[in-house]
Amino acid sequence: MSRNILICDFDETITTKDTINLLAKLAYSVKPELKPEWSHFETTYMDGYNELQPIYLMKRSLPLLLQIYMDHAKITDENFYQFFGPEIEYQKLCRNIEMNSMMEMEKYNVFKGITTQDVNQYINTLEGSVIRNGFFDCLKELNIQLNQLYILSINWSQEFIHSIISRTYLRSSNIYCNSLLHDTSHGTYNGLFSKKLLTGSDKIHTLQEICRNNGQDNTIWYIGDSETDLLSILYPGINGILLLNPNENEKKFNKITRNILGIELETLSKFKNEDIRYIKFIEKDNNMASYLVKNWAYVTTLIQSEN
Repeated sequence: MSRNILICDFDETITTKDTINLLAKLAYSVKPELKPEWSHFETTYMDGYNELQPIYLMKRSLPLLLQIYMDHAKITDENFYQFFGPEIEYQKLCRNIEMNSMMEMEKYNVFKGITTQDVNQYINTLEGSVIRNGFFDCLKELNIQLNQLYILSINWSQEFIHSIISRTYLRSSNIYCNSLLHDTSHGTYNGLFSKKLLTGSDKIHTLQEICRNNGQDNTIWYIGDSETDLLSILYPGINGILLLNPNENEKKFNKITRNILGIELETLSKFKNEDIRYIKFIEKDNNMASYLVKNWAYVTTLIQSEN
């Protein structure tokens, strides 16, 4: 029997906000004497971004969907790399920006010595849930089992993600991220990052692996909210969901849907109507598609309608 497989981004897709800063606070909470301040690493990242991103941008071909719309084409296995090759190359180049930031944190051993117990205790101190409304309801209503949910994230901590979502819904082995590595002899982080998942081009390699392991009979959904998710959302052979509500963050919505993707204005105008829960913005082979969806409750509605 066909099942739904959900492959989800984590930060701002499942969570209400970016949790990288929360993880940073964990390091300074466990090691109050830690220097330099977190602002140093934020500055390091932005300096690298401002220096390199304008150069890399020249490799980018925006909007991503322009040629597909002009050709009235569907996304297929055959044309995916033809249409999105420049974006894959751009994302690969952006690894250098992320690597620069990672290496600076490794240099100062920001996360060295932190234990899994520290992570769990820290999560218990967070005020309120950081999980978006409707996410757990979606898993329950669609009867998503442990082997049907995957996380594909550029977040840093598998343990953090696992604790936030809970073992009830998610296997640790189903979390793919830019993991903090362990010193197994001491049961602590050793301060180094795996550096396997840094950009959108990295995500599609892992997505391919997950798809291969889930056979031909399942319906795979990729759900994300940001630039690093777009290649996965557009990937052939699966359904993609861009989880963005224009009423929550209009600036982000316009940047991704209009400037980067170039979704047709008529489609965006319809989607902004309060009565519209989701809308298809590109078709793929084998009756697959990519959709704009406003929230997790409507993700549930969309997937149920396609079953």
